[in-house]
Amino acid sequence: MSASTAAPTQGTAAPPEKGSRVGKIWVSVILAFALLLGLVLAEMVPSPPVCPEGYFCYPVYLYWLSIQRALMLHVILSTMEIVLLLSLVAVYIRVYSETRANFSLGLVIVLCALTVHSLLSYPLLVSSVFNDVEPILFGSVFFPYTDVLTIVAYSVFLYLSLE
Repeated sequence: MSASTAAPTQGTAAPPEKGSRVGKIWVSVILAFALLLGLVLAEMVPSPPVCPEGYFCYPVYLYWLSIQRALMLHVILSTMEIVLLLSLVAVYIRVYSETRANFSLGLVIVLCALTVHSLLSYPLLVSSVFNDVEPILFGSVFFPYTDVLTIVAYSVFLYLSLE
């Protein structure tokens, strides 16, 4: 059997596997970092004022959480969103610098706009400017659910971008 009639699978390298572990590892590391940063920043949430004696005060519970705990949860989830958005901006800036594709530049602009929006609506910033947590928590009745869905969407987007 001559070299020209050899089987085509001999001597050729196998195609690289799609779905390497690098994307999974980076997304996991970024999520862990974001969670830890969110936990640290959540400790900066001020304690709620105490009701003075002799006065009737409304209960400070939002469903199963106190207002302070709900604000802490919102800080943690919002921090995770911002870290994921900053990671996506970094990935697409790198992609744009390598390819000079207009689509990548468009994604960078959209992701920067989303990052600015998230930063300006960050719970610690809003509560320090307005000295009130009600606009933050009661603006959306379903805020934990929307934050979690946003984190999942950004995580999937980051994973797919790293592949």
